Parts: sequence; structure tokens; C-alpha cells
Amino acid sequence: MASPFPRSETRRVHLVGSLPRSVAPDVASGMRWVLDHVGSAQVGALPCDVDPNWIIDYLLSRAEVPAFEVARPGDGSCYAEMPVYRVRTGHRLTVDDVALGRPREIAAAVRARRELGAAPPVQVSVPSSLDLSVFTVGLAQMPRVHAVFEQMIVGEVTRIAQRHGAEVTFQLESPAVLYALQRVPPAARPATARLLAHQLARIITATPRSAQWTLHLCYGDLGHRALFRPAGLRHAALVINSLAARLRTVGHPVPAVHIPMAHGDQPPPSAASAYVPLRDLARGVEVIAGCVDERHPELSARALRYTEAALGQPVAGVAAACGHGRRTADEARLNLELSEQLAQTSRLPAGVR
Repeated sequence: MASPFPRSETRRVHLVGSLPRSVAPDVASGMRWVLDHVGSAQVGALPCDVDPNWIIDYLLSRAEVPAFEVARPGDGSCYAEMPVYRVRTGHRLTVDDVALGRPREIAAAVRARRELGAAPPVQVSVPSSLDLSVFTVGLAQMPRVHAVFEQMIVGEVTRIAQRHGAEVTFQLESPAVLYALQRVPPAARPATARLLAHQLARIITATPRSAQWTLHLCYGDLGHRALFRPAGLRHAALVINSLAARLRTVGHPVPAVHIPMAHGDQPPPSAASAYVPLRDLARGVEVIAGCVDERHPELSARALRYTEAALGQPVAGVAAACGHGRRTADEARLNLELSEQLAQTSRLPAGVR
């Protein structure tokens, strides 16, 4: 596809994670598909998610774990059909009960990457422990078991980082953060953002310092529909600033942050005013603009321009608002092609407000 946009210094293309099952029946096929369709753009990392629906396979599999019993049945086909579990009476939850199994999965993904001779590292999907515990046992039980989920995630990330080093990067993923900020009263949002940011920071700082992280904020995308209708980008800026402040306080690098501009099947906002909250984003944070909607190429390009104008600097990368797993193979291909084009359009000069 010929690009209608002028080319210049490139941003990288970021793939949030999942791919349609038809193009990624296994990890190696998914990686090969990405490399075949990304064209000349730089890819930040190769996703290796095998579940096109993020954590639905994980949630359904908890029914086979003796530690849990079903509190509310569901097949995971939509948000109203999400299964919820409770810990069996008398059982003390362990990290084995809640294990994601990422070390084994990533070992296979690293082997596939080597066989392909691919340069980009493998991207390890890491659901936030808050999200994983809430989705598994519900909000009421979450405070009693969250520490176990957090311990499990820190342990799995540490083993992967120690074994694979620079061959992997990690993406910390959370729709719960933006959902919570939208639900609490406005006066409570700054304090809530700090609490949520500290929880994210605990995972990042408890794992090896050499680990490379990206934070993926999200509105949910099950069935390619958002979990909620976002109120704008101010909440994302609020939690990112809280996270940056926390990490800088302890002398830890701030991860790149993927900010969704589009959501579900909705395109990014068309008005420049929608991107104004990004002016308040902490300086020095690498932003990946989740603005790519294959159905609206000109609107996606406009969203990218508005984002960089608000930031006063170029973004580090471009991406869809969420993973491609809920798209058809053709939609995913078109999105990746548009991402390649936008990654290579003329950039706003650094320092321009």
C-alpha cells in the first residue's frame, strides 16, 4: 500500500500483544506474520501471546485448579459472561495456584525467535496483579489474595529476565487502572492514581533492574468492545505522572507508556482539544500513541499530529489501541500497514509546543 503521508525519521511500530488466531495458531507463525507484514518499519518487539482474548484462557482454566471453586459461571464471551471464582474453604492460596506459566511459554518463544533469525526481542505480556486478581476472584475477595498474585508475577518475570536477558522485553498491562479512575469521584482521583501507580511500581521495582518495561494502559477490548467509555486522556496522564514520580523517587527508569487514543471499535477523537491533557505529562516519558485505526487512516494521522503537538515532542512509537486478537486477519493486516505508514511520516520537531 502506497503511503499518502510524507516520510521522515521513523518511530517504531508497537504491537500491543495478541494476534488473530488464524494468523497466529502458534508463536512462530505469529512472529513470522508480523515480520512479513510490518514492511520497512522498526518493530519494538515481537508479541508472543497465544490467547487472542488476553487472559480469558487463563480465567477459564482456573476451573481446573483445585484451589478454586466457581462463584459465578461464565464462558468469557463478553464482559457479562466473565467467570468469577472463590478460594475453597480452608485452602491457603499459593503462587502455584495462580501461575500464568510465562517462563515455559517464553522459553519456547525465544527459541522460535532464534529460529526465525529475528532481531526484535520477544515481548512478554504481564497482566497487572491487580487486574489478574480482580478478574479471577472479584473485587470483594481481591484484597485478601492480591499479594499472592503479585508475588507470582514478580517471580515469573524475574526468572524470565534472568534466563533470557536482552532477548525479551516486558509489557505490564492494565485496564483496571483507567477503569478505577473513571469510577471514583473526581476529588478522589489524585490519591487513587497514586495508589494505583504505586502498585504498578512495586512490580517494576521488584524485578531485575535490567528488565525493559512498557506500560500498556487499556480500556478493555473483549469482543472488540471497550469495557467502558473513556472520559478522555486526563486520567491516563494522571496515573502516568504518578508512576513517573514514584519511580524517579527510588531512582528507577520510567518505562515507555502505551496510551490508547482509540478504544474498542471506536476511532480516536477528531478534535485537537481531546489531546490537550497530554501537555501535562511528565517530561522524559516515552509515549507510544495508540491511535491507529485501520478504518480511519486520516483520523489516525490527525490523532498522531495532535498527540505530538500536545506533548511538544515526537512519540516513540505508534500502535493500535489494544491487541489485534479481536480483529479479523484482514483488519489486523490493514492496521499493521497503517502503523508502518504512520511510523514513517514527518515528525514534529522536538521542543515544539
